[in-house]
Amino acid sequence: MVMALIVAHGPWRSDALGGCRNARARSPAHAGCMSEHPPVIVHPPTPSGGRRVTVRGQIVGLAHGRGDVAEFLRRAGVTGPAGSIALDDPRLVEWRGGSLDDWPMPPA
Repeated sequence: MVMALIVAHGPWRSDALGGCRNARARSPAHAGCMSEHPPVIVHPPTPSGGRRVTVRGQIVGLAHGRGDVAEFLRRAGVTGPAGSIALDDPRLVEWRGGSLDDWPMPPA
C-alpha cells in the first residue's frame, strides 16, 4: 500500500473531538478555528483512487484506505478519548464524494 504523508508543524493543537486551539491565541473565540465543518475532511477520490485528507485546512496526506486516514489523524494528534479515532463520527470527519467504505480501485 502506498501512503503519502505531509506533517504540518505549527502552533495548532487538537482537542479530543477536533476542536482547535491556537497556542498563541488567548481569546475564547479560538482565533483561526473554522467551526462550520468538522476538523477533518476526506475529499472525493482522485483519478489514482486516493483521497486527499485535510485537518483544519492543512493537507496531511493522500489516503488509499481507512487505515491511512486513521494513521494521518493519529500523526496529526487528532484522536478521541483514550487515543481512539472514530472515522464514522460526523463531528470529527466529513466524507466528501463517498463514505468511509468508498475506495475506488485505481485504473489499470
